[in-house]
Amino acid sequence: MKLTILGSGTCIPHKKRGSSGYLLETSKSKILLDCGAGTTWKLEKIGVDYLEIDQIFFSHLHPDHTGDLVPFLFATKYNLNRKREKPLFLWGGKGFIKFFDALKKAYNNWIVPDVLIVDEIKGGSETFENLKILSTKVPHMESSLAYKIESEDKSLVYSGDTDYSESLINLAAKCDLLIIECALANDNFKRKGHLTPNEVIKTINEAKPKKVVVTHFYPECDEENVIDTIRKNVEIEVIEAQDLLEIEI
Repeated sequence: MKLTILGSGTCIPHKKRGSSGYLLETSKSKILLDCGAGTTWKLEKIGVDYLEIDQIFFSHLHPDHTGDLVPFLFATKYNLNRKREKPLFLWGGKGFIKFFDALKKAYNNWIVPDVLIVDEIKGGSETFENLKILSTKVPHMESSLAYKIESEDKSLVYSGDTDYSESLINLAAKCDLLIIECALANDNFKRKGHLTPNEVIKTINEAKPKKVVVTHFYPECDEENVIDTIRKNVEIEVIEAQDLLEIEI
């Protein structure tokens, strides 16, 4: 599996970090984890055909994680040179269907290509041709899910936005790669629904993944150099997420 980080930032404009988006490629599938603003054009920038995306999994419904869904679907429906041939699956947590119905009410069928399938994940596991998808609720908003994707004897866990969570620790236990948010620069910035560096450290040391990508940085995190703080307190490789960074799993 290969991960490409399309957006390592938040809703706050940043010259080097876009809103959340992650491309996961296996030998048979191309998957998006979230689809924040700019995701579609970044796929073009790295040479990945957006019409070849098989599934998009949304961690929750905040705009910085869903903002490029409408442009993605609009481009899918109205590509004048080539039509999408295989189904596109959109998955989200509780309330995702209602959310998508509201988008359709605003944009009509302009965002409904013929091959679109929209559904909610209730928790537990889903199995596709070469993928096993596990999910668990995490504390951020009602729709929030963390995902575990297993394929080709590898496993990736994506926290989405979350506060400290035993359910995330259990999901990420000994996975090959954990993508975990660190939105808050230090304990003085603590806000409900997001992680500080100390909470990331605690999660890593309890879950014991093989490798970690830390992401979803507010600008203050770069100023505080949270990556160095985390690296000094764990015993595994910690990668600082950067837009367009590629990671082999």
